[in-house]
Amino acid sequence: MKNFELSLEREIDFMNKYGLTADELFLMRLIFLAQEDRDLYLNKYFRENSLGYSITDLLKSLQTKEIINKSYKIPEKGTVFNPKDVEFNKQVLKGFLQHSEDLGMELFESYPVSTVINGKTFSLRNIAKFYKSFDDFCFAYGKEIKFDPERHKYIMDLLEWAKENNLIHSGLGDFIISRKWLDLEEMKDGEMGTFNTNELI
Repeated sequence: MKNFELSLEREIDFMNKYGLTADELFLMRLIFLAQEDRDLYLNKYFRENSLGYSITDLLKSLQTKEIINKSYKIPEKGTVFNPKDVEFNKQVLKGFLQHSEDLGMELFESYPVSTVINGKTFSLRNIAKFYKSFDDFCFAYGKEIKFDPERHKYIMDLLEWAKENNLIHSGLGDFIISRKWLDLEEMKDGEMGTFNTNELI
């Protein structure tokens, strides 16, 4: 799930809010990726880190700043480090998601490109009608779901179900603004009838 593509301005805001150094933020991003089974970058960092940075010291600093939970036992130097064991403060993680494009990026990439209604093809990913930039789109979506990773996962599962059943006929901007996932939820639960597709775009 975690692309963590922060705009430079949002990245600086996040660093200032939590008092992070660039090294600490970078290590956080590597750990997030590793926790999503994308540990290639963290492994490379461990192998090729010749700048003298101590991972243990960075982890201790993050724990002191309450970025990492106090309950997490930091491994001693020379012992095995498992990034999936790192426990991040949930509020900080939520704050990170607020400053990132991650949730919106995953929704955008998973959303159908187009649909055909009455023999005509309609684009579904055009967000320019509703948002000034991709960053605005991502932030709007995150705000709608209160930057909740579990809610996002639930919506993504609903979206996959709807795609399998050919039920996505609204544009992505309308999907967010109108909270169309609530309609999908009711349809999946059998509480709604079928839509008139002429009214969906």
